[in-house]
Amino acid sequence: MISRWLLAGSLVLVACTSPRQIVLSIDTTLGVPCDIDQIRIVVRSARTTTFERSLTGARLPVAITLLDETATGSFDLEISGLHGGVEALRAFGPMQFSGHEETETVLLDASCTTAMPCPLSAAMSAGATSPGTRGVCQYAGSPALDSFEDACGVPGNTAVAISGATGPILLALDDVLPGSGFQFYGRPIGKIWVSKDGYVSFTPDSPDPSGGLRPGPLDRGITGMGAAPPLQSVMVFWDTLNFRDAMNVAVGKVCYVLEGSGDNRQLRVTWKHACVTQPCTPADNLNFTVTLEERSHRVVLNYGDMFASNPDSAHGINATVGLVHDAIGCPADECKLATGLCQDGVTPCGYSQVFTDTAQMMKVPDMQFVPIANP
Repeated sequence: MISRWLLAGSLVLVACTSPRQIVLSIDTTLGVPCDIDQIRIVVRSARTTTFERSLTGARLPVAITLLDETATGSFDLEISGLHGGVEALRAFGPMQFSGHEETETVLLDASCTTAMPCPLSAAMSAGATSPGTRGVCQYAGSPALDSFEDACGVPGNTAVAISGATGPILLALDDVLPGSGFQFYGRPIGKIWVSKDGYVSFTPDSPDPSGGLRPGPLDRGITGMGAAPPLQSVMVFWDTLNFRDAMNVAVGKVCYVLEGSGDNRQLRVTWKHACVTQPCTPADNLNFTVTLEERSHRVVLNYGDMFASNPDSAHGINATVGLVHDAIGCPADECKLATGLCQDGVTPCGYSQVFTDTAQMMKVPDMQFVPIANP
């Protein structure tokens, strides 16, 4: 088989007069371009032809046209989704040119991994029945009107054995999260880890088993200034915190509670009487809550009493507040909190940082983060 390039977005397999053609309409359920930034098409017949297209700034679904006038019209097709040059999704299988022109819809679902690729027929069936909902790449951050609510004071709350913990603790929500509507950056939440240092994480495994990760800017991985923050996390008040006094008695705690019913539930996690000193002193009293909303996927950060012997510490001079998926887009001074996009207005930052290592004027501000649908 002889192959050559024609136009951008078109792949030619022996182009002759009045060629038969297949238009591939390709979509994905992952976020673009934060999870998938490129599509790769590989056609195998008498020879192999590869075509790649960047998804940065593109509107999905993307259309790729295959033209052919081979003797049989049969070939094998592989469609992959890549991120940073690394293959993340894959679907493959045989195809056949059957008419002058036809359109086939293909959905690269999050389940079509490189370890377990999807049959092309299944990906086309999924695309024909539903375009899917693409994952969220960014959140819009803005002041929240919600008031502070203490989950520790709600009947039915669960206390976390965190005062003496080294690393994050896994919340006992295995009977709630699977199959629920709770999401973060467009991905279903299957586990929630809570750290005494003021953050929650939704990674499959502990984001910091030894508890050695020090608080700092969310863009450290981009700027090369140190270890990147834990992925898939909400930094409610990420600081080096403590819950025990000089007698090694726990004076503070972390609690969580699930409220609401149906698919309209709220999960609240509260840090109560946390301290910035080691050990705790009577002057330390930090109280803050993160709320996850199941239906809207909104993330809300609220702050109650925030006192310390050093007022700047209670106002966040050593803390970081925000949320992070995977900080890869651009440094914080080029990322807009209101859109979660870099200065080009297209590239997702991969995080939303309210502030880091900067004492806030009056108090740490209540914030909300609302997911923005991808185009």
